[in-house]
Amino acid sequence: MRENPFRISGIVTGKYFIDRADECQAVIETMRGQGEKMLIYGQRRMGKSSILLNAAARLRKEKEQVVYADISPATSLTDVANIILHAFNKETGGTVNWIELLRQIQISFTISSQGIPSLDVSLKKESADKQLTCLSAVLDSLDAYAAKKKLTLIVDEFQKMVEFGAEAAEWQLRSAIQQHQHLNHIYAGSQTRIIDQMLMKDRAFYRFFEILSIGPIDETFMGEWIDERFKQAFGKPYSVGAECIRLAGPRTRDIVKLARKSFVFAQRSQKIDSLVADAIQQLVSEEDDFLRPQWDHLSNLQKDILKVVASGVTEISSQATITRFGLPSSSKLAYHFNTLVKSDVLGKDSDGYHFDNPFFKHWVAQTLPEA
Repeated sequence: MRENPFRISGIVTGKYFIDRADECQAVIETMRGQGEKMLIYGQRRMGKSSILLNAAARLRKEKEQVVYADISPATSLTDVANIILHAFNKETGGTVNWIELLRQIQISFTISSQGIPSLDVSLKKESADKQLTCLSAVLDSLDAYAAKKKLTLIVDEFQKMVEFGAEAAEWQLRSAIQQHQHLNHIYAGSQTRIIDQMLMKDRAFYRFFEILSIGPIDETFMGEWIDERFKQAFGKPYSVGAECIRLAGPRTRDIVKLARKSFVFAQRSQKIDSLVADAIQQLVSEEDDFLRPQWDHLSNLQKDILKVVASGVTEISSQATITRFGLPSSSKLAYHFNTLVKSDVLGKDSDGYHFDNPFFKHWVAQTLPEA
């Protein structure tokens, strides 16, 4: 059995990482600076976290310290502060005297038997302003540390910091961050709709960060990268990359997921022509237990809307589409389309509406009468 050259679980590194040389280099240059502020963002499953962690691994080889804090599990600003504290403690090997450091900034805290510091959980009951003040103090302490030993802080899914404290939190965070002359701040986020609003002219982070936008990998490059790994494994050409992109694109992880399943099928069968089609059919079948509850949770009108999008219709509000799918007036449709976008079932760009999860699109398409 050949080793599958495509990996989707965890953070992808080494030979499994699709080399985004320019993006990695931009992040590394920021990490090598002092007091830098960068925002890296793009849609989910584009590979942002892998870019950041591959860049961090490069810096650690140079004996630099990089704190990576994924705050997606947080439910409060106190949680955010504790996640950062724990990540910093791990990066520095528990060598920081937190008792003295946190006493100086007058924060109620505990130190576990393993020496890991945490803000008192009672802070979660305090106002967002109070919690934000404590979070700012933690960031100040990291900046003080960075004055003696170079340090970069990466906060993944950073928009949650603002979600917990509303728009006012943006200004307080900006005030704290802009005073840091030593600590490098790198923030990453995938809620592009929220982040685009945060970067608007009347908001706190307007022109504050160096922006690194992560979009789709060039289709030709991506397709050739997939085909080359098939060729290396099987010793003969396989033209499957372009089809993987067509059916799963444009997000990196989705494409690699389909390529991975296609590789499994290639080891079992000599049927190259239907390889990718068979693979995506299998993926949709395997995800039924995950996708069906999402479907059942929707209203009947929302289900009909998803059928429209899955069918590939472009003129969604046309009379022909409304008649074909038995839809209500276009004004009522708009409300439900917006609801589906806000819940991340659908996305919207200049080309129209699309499924956030391409495998959900294929699952829904199977429910269409003509399918």
